[in-house]
Amino acid sequence: MTLDQIGGILATQPVKAEVHHAADSSVDEFRKLASSHLGQSNHFVIVNYLRKAIGQEKGGHISPLAAYDGKSDRFLILDVARYKYPPVWVKTSELFDAMNTQDSHNENKTRGFVLVSAASVQ
Repeated sequence: MTLDQIGGILATQPVKAEVHHAADSSVDEFRKLASSHLGQSNHFVIVNYLRKAIGQEKGGHISPLAAYDGKSDRFLILDVARYKYPPVWVKTSELFDAMNTQDSHNENKTRGFVLVSAASVQ
């Protein structure tokens, strides 16, 4: 599944989803947006990254972030394939570099992240 497909699926649900391709962002913007988002109730961050760029096997992958530690400047990835990869703390710069890779299944756009929150009630 590509980053844009994740956004498309989330658009069918009663949530607000903001898709951010890494090439259209920066490591500083990612850190600011993702850490702020994780600090709010009912807000979530999903990352689409290249596994081998952080020392794991295979290609592109999608998982939620669970936390940010400002002291170590690391995000906690809750890998959805927990039978193979337990939760792992990853340096922000390494995670951003893993997201800032081209996805040949998505018109060679870069991977990135999705900020998800409850849709506003009208």
